[in-house]
Amino acid sequence: MASHRLDACLQLVADQHRRRIIHHLRHEANGATTFDDLVNQVHSRASDSKNGPPEDREKLAIQLHHTHLPKLADHGVVDFDYRTGAVRYYPDEQVEAVLDSIPEEASLPNP
Repeated sequence: MASHRLDACLQLVADQHRRRIIHHLRHEANGATTFDDLVNQVHSRASDSKNGPPEDREKLAIQLHHTHLPKLADHGVVDFDYRTGAVRYYPDEQVEAVLDSIPEEASLPNP
């Protein structure tokens, strides 16, 4: 069972957008933010990369809303209130250990 949980954790943090979401929420004072702020933060990190043109903000917002936040919520790492746009982070020991073991630059595409 522990192996299944580790596989799920690794799959969860395999996506750079989810790593960026977690990274941002980990550094918020109370572990919470708004959906719009989260989109802005993830978009600016993606746009800062030297890997082509900036990502379309609206497309990113749709991906976060329909794919990445639900996956993080299913794993119990975030709570996302679709009505209010509130996003709250709930640290997960295994996710934290995996993220701490990789450099922060891994959250950004390679230049």
